[in-house]
Amino acid sequence: MQACPKCGRELVVKHKGQQSFLGCSGYPDCEYTQGLREQSEIEPESLGVPCPQCGNDLQLKSGRFGLFVGCSNYPDCDFIAEDPTQREQDSVPCPECEKAGRTGRVVAKTGRSGKQFFSCDQFPTCDFSLPLPPVNEACPECDFPLLMRKRSQGSERLVCPQKHCDYRSKPL
Repeated sequence: MQACPKCGRELVVKHKGQQSFLGCSGYPDCEYTQGLREQSEIEPESLGVPCPQCGNDLQLKSGRFGLFVGCSNYPDCDFIAEDPTQREQDSVPCPECEKAGRTGRVVAKTGRSGKQFFSCDQFPTCDFSLPLPPVNEACPECDFPLLMRKRSQGSERLVCPQKHCDYRSKPL
């Protein structure tokens, strides 16, 4: 339990629209509020592991999408450690990079609104992206090198991401 700094009553989690915040349980007598983001932010903490790009220490940091491991020499070094389980899960080659002779992979990312999408890890060199999870399987109609996994009406199908192709598999 955390006490209100103005009146000493208990602070409780309140919601207004899509926003959540801490507010005094004595509202409307006391109108104290505190953002939850301030509560969850941490000071960067050294991990004692050298950065593979520049040799400085890696740190545990807090960002808008949660905790992550990054270089203490930011912005001179922009290294961010990837989650290896996520990398293996999304091991689909980027079709645009394959055409250009690069080794890009399609990985899961989170947008500003918190919504997940899938794009090439070689951004900004490659701007390929998908709204749905990729599947490493070629389209049987247009031979595009990957399909997307789409869930709707209680079933799951593979669909082609090409706008001119209307391939949809039977429910899986």
